[in-house]
Amino acid sequence: VLCAEVVTHALLKRYQNSAISYLEFQTAIATRKTGALLHMGVAQHYDVPVISYAETMFPGFYRLKAELEKEDDKSYTFPQDRWLANGGLDQSSNVTSGVFSYPHGCSRCEAHHIIEQFRYGGCKSMCTFVERSGIIHGRLKCSSKQGQIPEGRNECFVPFLAHDAIHPSALGHQIAKDLVVHTLASAERSACKGESAPSREVLPLTTFVANSFRELDTRANWLVVYDVARIFSRWDKMNPVASSVQGFRLYADDKLKQRPGWIATSPEGSSSITFVLDLPADVNSCYTVYLAILRSYKGMGTFTVQVRDFGENREGQPKRVTTKDNIDGLWSSPISVWSDIQITPDNEKGCTGYCEVQITTDRKKDNREGNKVKLLTLSARSCTT
Repeated sequence: VLCAEVVTHALLKRYQNSAISYLEFQTAIATRKTGALLHMGVAQHYDVPVISYAETMFPGFYRLKAELEKEDDKSYTFPQDRWLANGGLDQSSNVTSGVFSYPHGCSRCEAHHIIEQFRYGGCKSMCTFVERSGIIHGRLKCSSKQGQIPEGRNECFVPFLAHDAIHPSALGHQIAKDLVVHTLASAERSACKGESAPSREVLPLTTFVANSFRELDTRANWLVVYDVARIFSRWDKMNPVASSVQGFRLYADDKLKQRPGWIATSPEGSSSITFVLDLPADVNSCYTVYLAILRSYKGMGTFTVQVRDFGENREGQPKRVTTKDNIDGLWSSPISVWSDIQITPDNEKGCTGYCEVQITTDRKKDNREGNKVKLLTLSARSCTT
């Protein structure tokens, strides 16, 4: 919500004659946040029209899921006689579709349509999408490689979803593009008829995340962002104090070796690493420190962050120490994502200039599969109070 309001307000403030619209997506993972939640209230408050790919495609997706569940609630498969002639479309169509007409039904697996670097995982069926949602436990049998698909039945592959269950496929992108074009054409027709909405002279504020535009601007104005990997054209590397590194190592631990981080895995804990923030210091300076980590549903550990504030004087003892302990990289959601954690509060001067940020891992907790801590970004902005 903060990101949605910051971007919307900044665009409308800078480009006062511009028009903004949201394109709202959704994933096949039922437990993941939807686009509607991520812009919650902002679209309505700022009168931003929403082009909803989610509302266009996903009622049919869940209708298909329910139909397959009636057929076979273990593998979400369907019999041969439910393939539709010409994909359920007119006779000139050369697509395949089962149960419902294309693109709302089941297609065959066409691995050559998967980007080459992702082909190692093969096609992902509706059964796999349900399994990844983490709602149904025990009964699902989704693996054709393990012979779990009943003989004479077909797996259901959803044509408008990519095989990660998150992104649209090439067809999904085409549908989204058609929705945008249709919306623009409709808006133009309405404008020609004099039906366009009146513009506001004063921008509103939702007050969900900020009580004033000054506070909103402050929350969006990052003074420094240190990343482990290049995201934008400018890259300030997240380099630690060399002598401070104990048990942490910078590497990519995903299968494609594309997502690096400063990683510690020792079950004994006590791995430690320190980074420096060197910001302008004066009597009024106050900075809020954030640390971004990987949060996942298995194999993660806990750790402590200590911010030592030296202010203008880099020598001697810090004038203030802020400690945030038992920060947990484990959560129940069946996804692994970047997560930003505010370390120092806005109403205290936790960092006023030169600061050292030390991360120390804890001992592995009982009944956990691992003790991984993965650091991704260190950043700071001005305090809002």
